Amino acid sequence: MEGLGVLIVVVGVLLANLPALREQWRTDRAGSIKTIWLFGLYLLYIALGFGLLLLIAPRDGGHEGKAPFATGLVLGWLLYGALTLTRAVPRYRELPRWLANFGVAHVIVLGLVFGSLAGYHWA
Repeated sequence: MEGLGVLIVVVGVLLANLPALREQWRTDRAGSIKTIWLFGLYLLYIALGFGLLLLIAPRDGGHEGKAPFATGLVLGWLLYGALTLTRAVPRYRELPRWLANFGVAHVIVLGLVFGSLAGYHWA
């Protein structure tokens, strides 16, 4: 029953954004197409991250201590991809400087990725 509530919220958000998406398609078709392509690349990036996780995951049981590190690795991987995607897609408002340039956000997310990878390896 909980899954139905999440589905209703997701469908509601998609329906609420349809008029804005149609307007963007009419006014900036090239930007919309670029956004769709970059989102497809992000989905490929996500698949690559899960493939990496499956590649490094132990085949036998008894490694429950590695689960928090694997979770941190996947979360950091997804956040770094989202950060890169945010900088690459066409936008109509300027991003904050701390997000647009390499800085604190990148260091934190990359620290999460490499720290989780190191912890996963040594756990």
